[in-house]
Amino acid sequence: MLPEVEARLPIQNRGFLYGDGCFETIRIHHGAPFRLDAHFGRLRQGLEILQIEFAWSLDELRQGARKIAESNGVVEGLLRITLTAGERLTTRGNATITSRELPEIPLNPALHVSTVARRISGPMSQCKSISRSVESAALREAQSEGAFDALLRNEKGRVVETTGRNLFLAKDGVLWTPPTYEGALPGVTRAAVLDIARREKIRLKEASVSLERLRSADEVFVTGSGVGVLAIGSVDGHRYEVAGPLTPRIRTEYEALLDRESAW
Repeated sequence: MLPEVEARLPIQNRGFLYGDGCFETIRIHHGAPFRLDAHFGRLRQGLEILQIEFAWSLDELRQGARKIAESNGVVEGLLRITLTAGERLTTRGNATITSRELPEIPLNPALHVSTVARRISGPMSQCKSISRSVESAALREAQSEGAFDALLRNEKGRVVETTGRNLFLAKDGVLWTPPTYEGALPGVTRAAVLDIARREKIRLKEASVSLERLRSADEVFVTGSGVGVLAIGSVDGHRYEVAGPLTPRIRTEYEALLDRESAW
């Protein structure tokens, strides 16, 4: 384990040169990770999609993650596990584990529909690649518009997710979320919200979300390891109800789930 300023990476590492690798961002709650095995499963799937050998045991990654969390005194925060290809396609790559604080959330956060980037559906949309130029361009565009994050559309013009979070909307008591086959990442927090909706018998539709459907929604929220369940105040100036009824209810259930399912 090294201080961040002392960490080194080979200049020929394919992760550095080409963004060839995967990462997972994991919520730490009360000093323990939320649904760590789900993150490991998605990490393994992502490496299989990229055809990068999974050269680390899950025990190694778990022990390393716990050591970083405990050494850095992370009680409420985030861990990131990054796995990259090596200097050549057939050589073992690098693994890094880092920690950071939870992001700052503005009051009534706004989203902006990106005009410079698209999410292309298909296998690559199902892994968290460290190549993030598309997301970075969209996020810069959104921030230049005063928004918290950017919404990405797929090649058919349907809204699928933000630059790093899944999207949900509520209309007449029905919860909608874009399906993964249209380009939405199978998020760990997204899966937790789906579990909550089914348990609470909230009507749920995993279906296409057009811009028209988005604008007609009563409530909009995003999910992610860093933000949990976050109500959105507006999208490109169109305002939504942030006080419910569905979003606060789901957020309360998610916070209870964090308490129950955060463990090493």
